[in-house]
Amino acid sequence: MLVEALVAAVMLVVLALGFFSSLDTAAKSSASNRHRSVAAGLAQSEMERMRALKQFDPADLSTTRTQTVAAVTYTISSAATWIDDATGVATCAPGSSGADYLKVVTTVTWPTIGNIKPIKTESLFAVRPGDGSIKVQMVSRSGGAVPGITVNLAGARTVSGVTDASGCLFFGYLPIGAYTANVNQAGYVDKNGQQSVTQATSVADSATSSLVYLYDRAASLTTSFDSVVGGSTVAAQGSGFIVSNSALPSPSTRTFTAGSPQASINSGSTLFPFSDGYGVWGGSCAANDPSLYGQTVPIVAVNPAAGSTVTVRMPALNIVVKNSVGALLPGANVRVTPPSGCGSTFAGALTAAATLVSPALPYGDYSVCANANISGTQRKVTTTVQNRLAAGSPVTTLTVPSSGSAGTCP
Repeated sequence: MLVEALVAAVMLVVLALGFFSSLDTAAKSSASNRHRSVAAGLAQSEMERMRALKQFDPADLSTTRTQTVAAVTYTISSAATWIDDATGVATCAPGSSGADYLKVVTTVTWPTIGNIKPIKTESLFAVRPGDGSIKVQMVSRSGGAVPGITVNLAGARTVSGVTDASGCLFFGYLPIGAYTANVNQAGYVDKNGQQSVTQATSVADSATSSLVYLYDRAASLTTSFDSVVGGSTVAAQGSGFIVSNSALPSPSTRTFTAGSPQASINSGSTLFPFSDGYGVWGGSCAANDPSLYGQTVPIVAVNPAAGSTVTVRMPALNIVVKNSVGALLPGANVRVTPPSGCGSTFAGALTAAATLVSPALPYGDYSVCANANISGTQRKVTTTVQNRLAAGSPVTTLTVPSSGSAGTCP
């Protein structure tokens, strides 16, 4: 009897566990159905809310919000993309199709969703007559996408948005009229080295305008100088340097200068990181370009958000000042005039050997004038020195005459 009672008790427990398990499963199923029903209603309400919007900002196209129903918090996420009627997709690449429809996908989830698929609804919104759109593409130096760039649009509507993972941004449902699009992202520049870049466009009825920005993280360049003096390579100073790249606006160069001669000059983070780098030379004008005189222009590679260094040659302007009997004139007054458009005339201090203290100068042809007191009269001599060789110019002797050519150098 005890064994029978024990068996009966065990069977009762097993049956009870099965019964309660079935009740629990039924409760979970009922709760899941209830959650799905509520989520479906929320998804439909969200779709109607977006459909009721009179205009769309890019921020409306990717939104997430929560709503609590019967003590359950539901997360409602909506994402929208512009699509083309012919292809079913839209791209902001140049020459691509326009945006004919807005495809909105709304997804609703809840905390206890588990492995259940979330509720999802989709709908297409047509472009309204009288409206148009603008597509913006952000392109890196390699032609790749530049995501996360804020674009501010001003015109008949003022709106902003951020480029997506493909470097694209669509502004839809725009009133017809003229617009300007501006980007001003810290650490980024266009090919001209500008962080703030504005482009103008216009919107026509049911049409899509396209804007493309070449925009990448800025690079910097530190340029040092050297020269060959007395057969030895020595450090030099320069007042400026020029970078060149065929993709730069005419004349395909940019100039960086310092207030006084420096051992090195930095461009700051203002260089677009062209994949083929920059040609670099010392000076501040086109006449200082070494290639004009058959010399090699150093090419330096630059990379996004990185600094590069280069040393450029400043050839030595080798002169010596003497009188008519061959005696050195270290006390002579020397004035050096750079090539036309390359700066103003400056004084050239002389060493005890009557040579220039700082002979390192950019490539080019210089007018050199020297004057000295000869037998109580200031007399001068002027000549042109071609500073065209990396090893320095041949030594040019300026002989101050003992008669005639009275006066001083300007």
